[in-house]
Amino acid sequence: MTHRTTVLARTTALASSALLAGSLASAPAVARPDDRSAAARTTLTFTVDDCEGCEVQLVNARSTLDADVVHVWASQTKRVTDGAVTFRIPTRRTWGMSATVRAPWEGHTGYVTTVAWRYDGERVGDTVTLDEAVTKRRASACWEGVRSREVTVPLVVEEVRVRGVRKEVDGSIAFVPTTQGWLPPMRRAPEGVLGSQDVNICR
Repeated sequence: MTHRTTVLARTTALASSALLAGSLASAPAVARPDDRSAAARTTLTFTVDDCEGCEVQLVNARSTLDADVVHVWASQTKRVTDGAVTFRIPTRRTWGMSATVRAPWEGHTGYVTTVAWRYDGERVGDTVTLDEAVTKRRASACWEGVRSREVTVPLVVEEVRVRGVRKEVDGSIAFVPTTQGWLPPMRRAPEGVLGSQDVNICR
């Protein structure tokens, strides 16, 4: 069942998915030396109910110590099929990884819906329901990552009403129902909705 709530969001980092794609395309490429860990890969599967056809993309952005250069990596965009979507990615990319979702029902929101790995007040392992998620105000878009070769993560994506570019439109809330290990920063997420105009730089 679709959960409908009105999100009067005034986040500081919201814009169109086109801007996000443009940011990824223009981000500086930085070569890194290979090592043993660089060869390891993880098969990551999201199980997603009621979101057939949703588009999911993974992004990893980390800054250098002096913050002059941001290392950006992005996966191909994949669609949820039969309630799941799977990526096979370098394991090292899971550290500081964010995930974006575009649902078929979304209007002109002016931002890209981003998965909340952890909401304010929650600890790793805590369960989060939709009713709880829509009461939240802050969230982390950055996953702590895994070392496992294979992992499955349940993902909740639900339709909500949000303040779009010109008027209230259909949007999405996306979060993991079991709180994951996370990395800073915590960002504003009015009524649980986390949106991004650019890559999320994780620390």
